[in-house]
Amino acid sequence: MLRQFLWIPGLVLVVAVLADMLVTCIQSGEGRLSRAIHRPLYWIVTTASRISGRRTWLSWSTPTLIVGTLIAWTLLVWFGWTLIFWSQPGALLGAESGQAATFPATFYFVGYTLSTLGLGEIIAPETFWRIMTDIASINGFFLLSFAITFIVPIAQARSDRRELALHLHRAGPDAQNLILRAHTDHDRGLLSLTTDLHLILNRIDAAHLNSPYLHRFHDHDRQDALDLTLPALGEALLIIQGALDGDRPPGLQRTLASVDSLTRTFERVHHQPLPPTPPPPDLDILRDAGLAVRSDDDFREFLHTHDALRRRLAAMAHAGSWRWDQVARVKQER
Repeated sequence: MLRQFLWIPGLVLVVAVLADMLVTCIQSGEGRLSRAIHRPLYWIVTTASRISGRRTWLSWSTPTLIVGTLIAWTLLVWFGWTLIFWSQPGALLGAESGQAATFPATFYFVGYTLSTLGLGEIIAPETFWRIMTDIASINGFFLLSFAITFIVPIAQARSDRRELALHLHRAGPDAQNLILRAHTDHDRGLLSLTTDLHLILNRIDAAHLNSPYLHRFHDHDRQDALDLTLPALGEALLIIQGALDGDRPPGLQRTLASVDSLTRTFERVHHQPLPPTPPPPDLDILRDAGLAVRSDDDFREFLHTHDALRRRLAAMAHAGSWRWDQVARVKQER
């Protein structure tokens, strides 16, 4: 009796996956279904990293989330169409035996229909179910197309993330060194941390706004880790703005706005309480290098107006299992 109504949950599954793919791949964002897939998988990876004490586990977040999403989409669509065809006895028949297909046979039929193989071992005798077979085959084509649409932007975004991270790592790697090396070793000085980074920061910011789940991806090597180098850049920009005397370099506010936008997207994705405000960076390193620096008290007062940003930067570094002293050197208490 209940079998004839199984097409209802089957249709719900198919439509839910289609809607999730549209939101995740086209509409910009993270569909509810994808979020429900990503969160437990990400929790498993981060828990394994925390228990083992090894960052290597975090680098598995990328393949785990990608493969997990594609498998979940495929299985849910597969099972949904199986329920639709199974809901009507006699909707599918064996091509040679003429007997009604069993549930495993129906599952098999849906599998090769979604993959557009069309083996013909099981047939739909009625016109309605033949049309439904065509629709299922088209759904399989869409599933493959959306899988490609899902993966390609991730690959491009990760390439941009690594480009920026590698650039900042070689220029720094911590906040004070970013400033010192830009000031002494770069022909454009501090502009190398502001104007020169506009384009790539905007690309990365747009990619994370379109695909916020990118904030759950981590890299193994320090030189590739955006969750370390971006906080270092943010802290360096705050030092330039609030601690260095003289005119501010052009592009500072726009660059800082991009960093702020990335941290806000990060906060929306992770939904966790922010850590305490990190300690102020050590300005004596800059003074010893001959830079004109304001007093520590004035700088602390300036930093208070940016507590929320610095807490988000600290949360980003913490999510990547990085210490704050790897982001910016702080004064050692005596």
